[in-house]
Amino acid sequence: MSLHLHHLSLINFKNYDEVSVNFDKRVQCFLGNNGEGKTNLLDAIYYLAFSKSAFQPTDSLNIKKGAPFFVVQGTFSLHDQEEKIHCGFKKG
Repeated sequence: MSLHLHHLSLINFKNYDEVSVNFDKRVQCFLGNNGEGKTNLLDAIYYLAFSKSAFQPTDSLNIKKGAPFFVVQGTFSLHDQEEKIHCGFKKG
């Protein structure tokens, strides 16, 4: 049994304004300099799985500075059945 993440999109999540990432079934690797958001991509995947950040105690701390909300979306498949998961948080 294998759960596969096909697509991840973020809006106002931590240091990202908006990003969309497609994954294939091969091994994935995130490369970049310090502070470019590699760990934040992993935290977004964690958020989709557990409805919370692995690092921030409150949802409002995941919102990009100056933004009113964040959205994390992912498309997963299991046994050729596709599921879309959406998580978000709005201030106020």
